[in-house]
Amino acid sequence: MTLKERYKRFKAWQLNPFDWSFDENVLHHCENCGYDFAGKFCPACSQKAGLKKVSWKSVFQSTAEVWGMGNRSMLYSLWQLIWRPGFFISDYINGKRQVSFPPVKMLVVIGVISVVIDSLFGTKRAAVVASDASWVGHFFAWLESSPGWGWLIMTCFFILPTWCLFHYAPRNTKHTLPQVFFITVFMAIQVLIVDDIADFFGDYFYILLPLCYFYVYRQLFGYGYWGNFWRVLLTLGCGFLLAALAMTIAELPTASPKSFAGDIQAAIELLCSSVVPILIGMLISKITFERRKKKKAAQNVEISVNDQSDDNNPPEDDARPKEDAHPDEDAQPEDDAHPDEDAQPEEDARPDEDAQPEDKTQ
Repeated sequence: MTLKERYKRFKAWQLNPFDWSFDENVLHHCENCGYDFAGKFCPACSQKAGLKKVSWKSVFQSTAEVWGMGNRSMLYSLWQLIWRPGFFISDYINGKRQVSFPPVKMLVVIGVISVVIDSLFGTKRAAVVASDASWVGHFFAWLESSPGWGWLIMTCFFILPTWCLFHYAPRNTKHTLPQVFFITVFMAIQVLIVDDIADFFGDYFYILLPLCYFYVYRQLFGYGYWGNFWRVLLTLGCGFLLAALAMTIAELPTASPKSFAGDIQAAIELLCSSVVPILIGMLISKITFERRKKKKAAQNVEISVNDQSDDNNPPEDDARPKEDAHPDEDAQPEDDAHPDEDAQPEEDARPDEDAQPEDKTQ
């Protein structure tokens, strides 16, 4: 198998990796209720087909379920998030819930594991002294010393830009805010995974975080390379501006009367700098969506017209009757088909009536 064929096979697996088929002719016996059935689950008691007596495999599966590694395994979901993250998230938000471990629960479990890894193997960073005695200054100092958790908090500010800039995408068009919430949860899981990798190999691995957004959003929303690039770049930039706006607003109650007016002006500038690009990008996306919709409608009309013309103009072979289908009525039949009535029968066909029978006694 060549490398190109392997790549095509991998792309086909990314689009549809699940096989829900089963043999209807194979009967199973339910050990729970004694019902014989065909399929993967018993219709009487809902027990899974193929369950046998308790073995060491059952012990391992029962222990793994405590950590979310049984049915809808967390490891399997993480594997999907690595190799087909955008398609996997698209499957979940469109109703295929059985293919994934519960995302919020998975985020909590990965968060606990990340805290343990960070405390044991994390990079020892120098303590950052807050430049401001307020809680905002201490919060910024904590973010600077914990970049992974800072990115995790930043994912919350990417919800609104993602919903606006990718609302008219070719794939998952007109998605809702609850769907964007679960998209953000899955992206937060990837942020924690990258943070764990950076604890082992260094902080320069945080450059993988924006690359993850480019890779995931292209699979998830279906834009081309350029359309996905500027939208993701605008999403990240506006998300950071919205985070700065939230911090500026949080500092207003503790601001002095002299700096209060300056903080208000800074908040207004941040609001305009973040909201205006989002609205412009959303308008551009809507215009391209309408053009794409009209182009698709024109292609459908052209296809229907071609189909109607093919129906009204059959091929010449079908339009002309075949020669052997309708023979000529004036044609004379062949001699062997209708023998001549005036023809004399052969001599040996009818015996001579005047002939005397032979005398058998002689």
